Amino acid sequence: MKTFLSFLLFMPILIFAEVIRLDGVDFHYRIPQKYDTRSKIMVLFGGRNWQGERTLKTYNFNALADKHRIFLFSPSFKDRDYWEPQVWSGKLLQKAIRQLEKRYNLQSQKVYFYGYSAGGQCTALFYQWMPQKVAACGIHACGVYPEKIKYSQAPFLITCGTEDKERFQISRYFIYRYREHGGLLLWKYLPNSGHELSKNALELAKLWFDDLLSGKKVIAYGEDDTKQIKQRIDTEFRNPLYSEKMQELWKK
Repeated sequence: MKTFLSFLLFMPILIFAEVIRLDGVDFHYRIPQKYDTRSKIMVLFGGRNWQGERTLKTYNFNALADKHRIFLFSPSFKDRDYWEPQVWSGKLLQKAIRQLEKRYNLQSQKVYFYGYSAGGQCTALFYQWMPQKVAACGIHACGVYPEKIKYSQAPFLITCGTEDKERFQISRYFIYRYREHGGLLLWKYLPNSGHELSKNALELAKLWFDDLLSGKKVIAYGEDDTKQIKQRIDTEFRNPLYSEKMQELWKK
């Protein structure tokens, strides 16, 4: 009897295992407190060679995910130029997403991306490779972006520390090009911050995704360096702001 009760106790863990393994790669995921067939998926790319479990814990998007009934999904990519989706990792991610959708009877919808460092590379490069499947992209401390921008329909959030000097300059160059290509992009530089994934970067990312997932529209535009809210701002310096709270956080 005791053995049978122990089996019942652990059976849900076995049935609802929070890992999908494909071709030796673990895709860790978190189930929201409530979900239905219309629940969405957010892909979280960690730093270089991070395990998905570490990424989920470090980013801690749990409250955001529960509010919007989102599945958090993080690949444990390692080496093999995984940030280049056309090599092998892109098709594997797509396959894993399909498996998650099938496992929980989710409607196939666009997914959300967020990545730090090498994960930011993934976010930027994977979007250009699979634009039809991506709703929005958030990036922190990224040093590699696509050489050619073919798609700019997805809104972007990019943050970087001013002391992360090379990535800071590379990011600035990309934001101008993406905006000129017609994309909406919110840029926030973090004074006196280095390459670390800071609390401020995560706070802004969570608010930005929350505003987008809540269906909020742009209520104002801010200028990159002056942080002023203006009616007329040149396209390459223009930041779309979706709420008063975001305005306050962005101007800090």
